[in-house]
Amino acid sequence: MRRGKPHPALTEFRLCKEFGWTKTQLDQQPVKFVDMCIMILTEMDRQTEEEMEKAKQESRYRVR
Repeated sequence: MRRGKPHPALTEFRLCKEFGWTKTQLDQQPVKFVDMCIMILTEMDRQTEEEMEKAKQESRYRVR
């Protein structure tokens, strides 16, 4: 899986999609708030990835 910062357009798209904003509404948000939203989405992604990996590991043990 690719790590690092995604392209800014992808970040803008995701923020608009997740929060139901238009590009104009996103641009009107305070920078600190947008940074916090990005941090929250990143943490949620990390937790989801951990849960998926855990489920994958558990399913390997069940099959054997």
